[in-house]
Amino acid sequence: MFFSLEKLSEWLSSRSPRKKKFTLSQSNIYIFPSSYGFAFLALLVVMLLTAINYQNSLIYLLTFLLGTMFFLSIWFCFLNLSGLNVEALEPGRCFEGELTHFNYRTSRDNGLPIALKVGLDKTTAEPIPFSLQQCEDLALFTTKKLRGRHRIHRLYIESRFPFGLVLAWTWLKLDAECWVYPEPLFSLPDFTAKESGENNSKFVSKDDLSDLRNYQPGDATARILWKKYASKDTLIVRDYDSGSYSPEWVDWDNYSDPTEKRLKHLCFDVCQLSDGTQPYGFNIPGLSIEPGLGELHKRKCLDGLALFDQ
Repeated sequence: MFFSLEKLSEWLSSRSPRKKKFTLSQSNIYIFPSSYGFAFLALLVVMLLTAINYQNSLIYLLTFLLGTMFFLSIWFCFLNLSGLNVEALEPGRCFEGELTHFNYRTSRDNGLPIALKVGLDKTTAEPIPFSLQQCEDLALFTTKKLRGRHRIHRLYIESRFPFGLVLAWTWLKLDAECWVYPEPLFSLPDFTAKESGENNSKFVSKDDLSDLRNYQPGDATARILWKKYASKDTLIVRDYDSGSYSPEWVDWDNYSDPTEKRLKHLCFDVCQLSDGTQPYGFNIPGLSIEPGLGELHKRKCLDGLALFDQ
């Protein structure tokens, strides 16, 4: 029977719109006795029959006292969830092979509830930390997913406070997202895919060799002249401080691998260049981003890789 009620509540929640923020109330909180609650009620029935059979006032008193405790637990369990605000935060971000995570916040004016479990469904719900703060920023970790933008299908929240005799739960279509980027994978640029030569030099003065030096540990791979490495098997880098240069470009045509593998190479280039101090541009079919720096620029480039051809 409980299984049917849970399915019914899930169906009712699926008809509600997807929102960034929910406030729990009697309209979206469902309450039903737990398995322990049914056993407790059966015990009360046995105690009541015993009291009637023996006309024992003490058994009557204990039966009614425990019955009162059961009905009060219904009220306290409801109050434990009522008024709780659940709000989606900034999208979680990870790479393929990592656990996806969805960021959300719980808050309430009179303090946070006790003994909550949160998950994508009843079987995966796990306890969330409790503190005396009125606001908690949390993350829900789920299984590994392929690149792209993923949303929570539904968020499940339950409480068995205070005695575990009653279960209160809710299903929320929270508009929380996680962006999964391609797994960064290093590869040498494919010089047959694009006529690079010295035309790909980052410097305006291509004939000036005074800005060339041997590779040193810690140098960004973006400074390496891969064409010279392919011909001489020696790592040569450009010293950016010695002359003027044009920005680096993370370009789709730098590789000729299949799409998914090419995206992984481009993701590696973006992550590598973002650790440096030189501006870089981004160019893939359908998206071109002017050279820039900073976390926002990196995020725009990675978002483009995550949503490519989707």
